[in-house]
Amino acid sequence: MKQLVPLALFLLLFADISSAQVSAGTGLLGFNLSNYGRVRVSAGPFVTANREVDRMSFVVAQSDNAVYDYTNDAGTTDYLAQLISIAGVDSAAEVLTDNSFSALPPKVKVRTTVMAWPNQKYIIVRYRVIADTAALGSLYMGAVIIPKVGLVYGGETIKYSGAKKVTSFFREGEASYWGVKVLSPNALGVTMLDWDTYSLDPAADAATDSMRNAMVKNTGYKDSLLVSGSNGSIYSVNVGKSSFNNVGDSVTFFYAVGYGTTESEMFTAIDSATAKYPKIATSVRTNEIVTPKGFVLEQNFPNPFNPSTQIKFSVGHSSFVTVKVFDALGREIRTLVNQQLETGSYSATLSAENLSSGMYYYTLQSGNFKETKKMILMK
Repeated sequence: MKQLVPLALFLLLFADISSAQVSAGTGLLGFNLSNYGRVRVSAGPFVTANREVDRMSFVVAQSDNAVYDYTNDAGTTDYLAQLISIAGVDSAAEVLTDNSFSALPPKVKVRTTVMAWPNQKYIIVRYRVIADTAALGSLYMGAVIIPKVGLVYGGETIKYSGAKKVTSFFREGEASYWGVKVLSPNALGVTMLDWDTYSLDPAADAATDSMRNAMVKNTGYKDSLLVSGSNGSIYSVNVGKSSFNNVGDSVTFFYAVGYGTTESEMFTAIDSATAKYPKIATSVRTNEIVTPKGFVLEQNFPNPFNPSTQIKFSVGHSSFVTVKVFDALGREIRTLVNQQLETGSYSATLSAENLSSGMYYYTLQSGNFKETKKMILMK
């Protein structure tokens, strides 16, 4: 387990690179993001001692003997945890990790972005998994959460709601409810485990790769409720598998984390995050690939798509860039990018919300350069 220096925070926004973490929040929720991709959340401004989401991190599994996880594999890169600016987001933090801590397969990078808005009882966490070598094949993935309800481990309940598609945790008789929901794509499975089943060490994460692989490969909902023993619990919210064939292949997932003093209040927070998601899904960020020599518009992925698709493009020199989406009749329906961009490679995400099935076109334009490709939405 990586040893991080605890840090009590009383400001809404505060960064301390020497402590290998940054913190921000909504005023009603605070979060902490470490250089190794660990997310912690507490009610109110973030205070380490008050965290109830003890750890949220991402697992990428290739086989029983090849799993990327926070404890054994996540290493730092030049892109350390830092506060960033994202259009439409009030406070955000981001970090890029790789497998350099263990140098064991699968060779991937994981970009973790945490986003928050004032006076909200939710945050949104975006995970982007990038192939760091060719021919990785199919990888199973999911976010893993360790609860710490009421600031202690043990005796908490984990419950999955099929109606809300939310996996929550709480302790009976206490006014603290936390929920996690996949916003894009839909969750394909949830695995709930008592800590003593998961780890041979009651005080540390000593799970095997085969255990983590089994957790995130589960594509069903075998358990709808688990009451943990005295050492606590862990659960994963899984997003299935994706294929990675080339260096730079990537896939992005969005998760909502909501809080309430009652279950109803927690569900309301998750509903608010779900409503916010389409407004931020089109945010643009620079990819970590080689600087291009010209303008390039790539085919969207996946295609056909539902409920969202990524559009990657390259900018050959600093210029004003637009990426627009048109329906089959040529009517403009979305503007994904409309801003000055520096030389680099970028991606934008199109959400299918309020769109009908059918063929659409997307166009990259900058100065005299203009390129159009088609894509298909299948609902």
